[in-house]
Amino acid sequence: MSHNHRPPLDESDDEIREIHALNSPQPSSSVRGRSPSFTPSVRSNSNEADYFSSVSREFDALVVAGSAMEPIIDPNLVRIREEEEETNPLAIVPDRNPIPPPQREAGGSSNDRGSVVEEEVSVHRVKKEEVEAKIVAWQTAEIAKINNKFKREDVVVNGWESEKVDKANARLKKVERKLEEKRARATEKMQNDAAKARRKAEEKRASAEAKRGVKVAKVLELANLLRAVGRAPSRRSFFF
Repeated sequence: MSHNHRPPLDESDDEIREIHALNSPQPSSSVRGRSPSFTPSVRSNSNEADYFSSVSREFDALVVAGSAMEPIIDPNLVRIREEEEETNPLAIVPDRNPIPPPQREAGGSSNDRGSVVEEEVSVHRVKKEEVEAKIVAWQTAEIAKINNKFKREDVVVNGWESEKVDKANARLKKVERKLEEKRARATEKMQNDAAKARRKAEEKRASAEAKRGVKVAKVLELANLLRAVGRAPSRRSFFF
């Protein structure tokens, strides 16, 4: 049978591109009019064998021509599960309406370079602003720590100062009380001494006055006696 001459197909080839042969035999009208439900054909066995044998020979020729060329692997084809690009000119259907590649403007490179530079500048500015914000936050936190520590130390110093001042005032008041007591005692003693001196002075003054009175009385009495006798007193005193 002619069916044995067909080459085995790889199971990985799930999809086969459309093949246009140079001299493909025209199938009969009965073959063109086959329904998609694969109903049995009414052709004779001889016509069917000739048709499949010609198709098998053409496919063998295409396989030999394609295997002689070096395969080129395209990453785009790898992404769509096609390992090798089809290079057989008999198997490639040319695209009659190709999509033109996008054309870049003359100043595109400069614009791209400018946009890249602007992006780098903006990134640098953002990083600089982040660093500045971190520095400001750190500075504020450190100053707040220093101020809080100063306030705590100030409270401690104020408490220590108040304690020392209170103790000093207490000692001063105690000394003042002692001084007042000493002053009172000294004043009282001075007053007592003055009163005693005054009393002694009065006593001495009274004694001197009494002595003076006695002497004056003696002189008066002696004068009366001399006057009665008629004698003159001598220069020598009787009392001295």
